Amino acid sequence: MNASTSESKPLQPQNFRHLPPRRILVVIDPTAHAQPALDKAVRIAERCGSALELYVCDVVQEVPESWAGSSRTQEYRELRRQRLLAELTALAAPLTGRGLHVDTVCEWHAPLEQGIGHHVIHTRPDLVVKETHQHRAAGRADISYTDWNLIRQIPAPLLLVRRKPWPPAVQVAAALDPCRPAERPVALDETIVGEARSLAGLLGGVLDAYHVLQAPPHLPGESVSGAHKAQVHAQTRRAVEQLAQGVSAAVHVVEGTPTEGLRQLTSEHHPDVLVIGTVARPRSAHAAAGGTAARVLEQVDCDLLVIKPPGFVSPLLVTD
Repeated sequence: MNASTSESKPLQPQNFRHLPPRRILVVIDPTAHAQPALDKAVRIAERCGSALELYVCDVVQEVPESWAGSSRTQEYRELRRQRLLAELTALAAPLTGRGLHVDTVCEWHAPLEQGIGHHVIHTRPDLVVKETHQHRAAGRADISYTDWNLIRQIPAPLLLVRRKPWPPAVQVAAALDPCRPAERPVALDETIVGEARSLAGLLGGVLDAYHVLQAPPHLPGESVSGAHKAQVHAQTRRAVEQLAQGVSAAVHVVEGTPTEGLRQLTSEHHPDVLVIGTVARPRSAHAAAGGTAARVLEQVDCDLLVIKPPGFVSPLLVTD
């Protein structure tokens, strides 16, 4: 079942919890020629006057034999850091010429997701932007991936972008699920819709609201009556429509699992950015425990803005 209500309208920027951001951390891939994360971060920064920090986390651990020895190893790493900083300075030069405030930082840390995570915790940016790649070859649940770990670890909005450039008017969609208070804070959906509206306003686009109607909770082996299912779905739709009404968003609804439903909605409506929430997971959980956001990342072709609930504590700060 697929249904839509109301009609999207171009939005104007509004002030919400994190957006418009005062400072944007852009994770730069020093091995890549194209930098879509930087291109999209610059577009946001130019619309709202954000400061940019271009950040490289150097994960290279192998040291040439000619640099063997503890003191020489530090010398080698410092030489690499200076070279990478020079590359960041070259990226920053045209941006400062356009009036943007740009800082450059290079650190050595492995693994990559921990380096980024600790830097975010220490510097507290309002938005983190990073290029992402799909990991469809994954067949084992114990394989860890940088982006999956970042989704569950960093205490800041995380914009994971594809290489496809944004159009002049960016279509933003908010994935909402306001009727599961046992699984996620009620305030999370309010934050999602606020951040999504602000982003659409900044980028001159429109906002849609997506919701996937799931089977009501029930015990294994228990059947759910059609009347009970219809009642629960009607209640959920009203809650989603109430959230969407305040931000002039069109509502699109399908039935199914969250991952498959969001894949279907993005395939049908082609948003440029999908805004989705996630909650904290135990430190011991594997990378796939990034939840629905991590699974959706592998299924959709659009950019993903991942929002944490108010009061989120990074697993990196949790000690056993």
